[in-house]
Amino acid sequence: METIILNVIFPIYILIALGFIAGKAKKRLDTEGITFIVLYFLAPALVFSSFRKLHITVESFTYIAINGTVTIGSIWFIAFLFAKIFYKRRIPAFELSSSIMNIGYLGLPLIYVLFGENALGYAVTYMVLVTIIHFTIAVVALNPDSLKDGIVETLKIPLIYAVIFSFFFKNIPLPDGMEKMLKLMGDSTMPLMLITIGIKLSSIKMENLHTGISGALLRLIGGTFISFLTVKTFSCPELLKKTIFVQSTLPSAILNFVLCDRFKQDPDISASIIFFSTLISPVWLFIVVKFLLPLI
Repeated sequence: METIILNVIFPIYILIALGFIAGKAKKRLDTEGITFIVLYFLAPALVFSSFRKLHITVESFTYIAINGTVTIGSIWFIAFLFAKIFYKRRIPAFELSSSIMNIGYLGLPLIYVLFGENALGYAVTYMVLVTIIHFTIAVVALNPDSLKDGIVETLKIPLIYAVIFSFFFKNIPLPDGMEKMLKLMGDSTMPLMLITIGIKLSSIKMENLHTGISGALLRLIGGTFISFLTVKTFSCPELLKKTIFVQSTLPSAILNFVLCDRFKQDPDISASIIFFSTLISPVWLFIVVKFLLPLI
């Protein structure tokens, strides 16, 4: 657990802190330009280069798809009801950021440390599912006034095509220069996202703190117990069960903020949920690994 905190979670805090300092030092620092570059250039390169290396079996993908869809869908519905009851309105940013977890930047190294290389295939497969949800259903949900506009916006995002083309180019070698360029662009994605979150947090309104903490607890606690029930329901290899369960307990995905900022859907709420869920996650992960994981 110390390795995870030092090598995975601590760098996240540092990059968010750098963005926070930058936001305080330079008022009205624009985040929209950064999120546009990340969403339309850097993230597609990351997805394309990483998904080309993926090997998926039908059985494992089916199990992961069922578990992931049930977990994310259940939390999304609970978040929808929570916002309607306590905030008297629908908040798409609250729904998205409470539902979808940091399955890539945090999830992959965590799974590797806990279970070794044999579990990485399962972890990456789950990441594929979450990416598909992110850039289809989530984009439509962030355009709540018009289903047609939501679908149109989904088709405009190059990440969808990056996923598709990554499978077409799976066994086709690319020139070394192209591979290096894609890696360089992909490696820039997460640091820029985290710094941008810090910038947004530097101007967060106090009234959004309650929303951020509520969403963070819903993401961590709700995601954990719904996934626990789901993995106990279906029969599959133990390593696959444990991998999917641990990934479902993780804090809110950084990409949630990028999408909320892009579609102007309360990005400050998304940023606060990401921040608080990431802040709480070391303690929650200890509880998950120490007490809940042995029960899977």
